[in-house]
Amino acid sequence: MELSELKAKVLEIFEITEVKDLGSALMKKLDNCEKMQAFEEAVNGDLSKDWLQKIYQYHEADRKEKKQDYTPASLGKLLARLSGNGDVVMDLCAGSGALTIQKWNENHNQRFSLYELDENVIPYLLYNLTVRNIEATVVRADALKNEVYESWKIEKGEKYGKCIVIKSAV
Repeated sequence: MELSELKAKVLEIFEITEVKDLGSALMKKLDNCEKMQAFEEAVNGDLSKDWLQKIYQYHEADRKEKKQDYTPASLGKLLARLSGNGDVVMDLCAGSGALTIQKWNENHNQRFSLYELDENVIPYLLYNLTVRNIEATVVRADALKNEVYESWKIEKGEKYGKCIVIKSAV
């Protein structure tokens, strides 16, 4: 699916007109099963890819100041295979969840501990986890300074995950 078609479908689902509003729209709909079902239908049921990453990377990534660029699917697949079979997989630069999704493709019961500094990509990550029913802890933190700002837990649900705030921003 072309980026323009994907963007149009996602903006329509979340009833917004600009990508800059998508992060807050995603956060508001983390518990909305109808929106999750609509998203799943928009991508033809293919949750094996990080569709939201495509939108974020093209429209929202801060390439100039933060040098943000995201993991290609081929590298994600390789790292998923190399990460082994532990009980919990940790990612200190989770972004929108591309690596997590690749690992989840191998094992839908895998649990994750995810860290990300950029507050703008966190809604994309949380939505990616809930729509796939991925069990995870997400921490917005500076992993190098060991500073935690916010955290969430995604619990498995019947079809979609449930996002619970553990620590909110001050």
